[in-house]
Amino acid sequence: MRTHAFMALLFAAGLLGALPYLYAPSQASEQILPAAPYSPSNTASAAAYNTTLFISLAVAATVFIYLVMRYRKFFKAFIAAIWLLVIVGVFWAYDLKYYSCGLLPDWAAEALFYAPFAVAPAVIYAILKARLDQAVAVFSALAGAMVVWILPPLTVLALLAALPVYDLVMVYWGLLGRIVRKAKESAPLQLPAGGPREPPLMGLMARVGEVSVGTGDFFAYTASITFIGIKFSQCGLIPSLAAMALGLVLIYAGFLLTVSLLLRRFGYAPALPIPMALVMPLLLL
Repeated sequence: MRTHAFMALLFAAGLLGALPYLYAPSQASEQILPAAPYSPSNTASAAAYNTTLFISLAVAATVFIYLVMRYRKFFKAFIAAIWLLVIVGVFWAYDLKYYSCGLLPDWAAEALFYAPFAVAPAVIYAILKARLDQAVAVFSALAGAMVVWILPPLTVLALLAALPVYDLVMVYWGLLGRIVRKAKESAPLQLPAGGPREPPLMGLMARVGEVSVGTGDFFAYTASITFIGIKFSQCGLIPSLAAMALGLVLIYAGFLLTVSLLLRRFGYAPALPIPMALVMPLLLL
């Protein structure tokens, strides 16, 4: 994925996330998507509980991946199952949200409900067989916008503040760093046909230029842009788009700083701390 496509994807996914709030703010503000097992309460205690639960699940998933990645067939089956759940969840969430806001007619909503059962097998094949990691980037970004609809605002802010810390610790002192190093040692630099280099963890990463970016990074970047778009939607379309564009620029500036300051020095780097530090003041406005 080229850099301009990376930026376009983040902005487009963020815009899709903010669109219901720009088109029908009262309907979009209604909680129609289930939040369980997370608390729907917009309180500090609920934000702490939700963030702790989210990080705990992320740690558990990381441990599981570390344990099973040596068993290639089982690992691929696990990745396929995860992406099936993500794709179905993304389609159904967008279907419900857009339909409730009057953005979809009845026939389109019905078609979108059944669409993932046709799309998911093709996407999973594209990810695991055809090595089209752009699919990883697209659905990770769409999931990032979706989570802003599901979780209350305080939880989203707490999560976007906690994820960079988790990313930093797990990459340099935890299992994420070990997984990346282990995957790089075992993965070929090129495809058999002499194609472009693939990410060290196919199915969990996508390449942006010459850099491998994880699913969680696309998720957090788009969640931030979506949150900004929703927050500024009460000011109108132009201010909301301008704020989202500013958020995108800050995230990309942080991404470039990560590549130049950390990646080139250590060989791998957490992609969240610097971009999220730059965009956090805008999130808190």
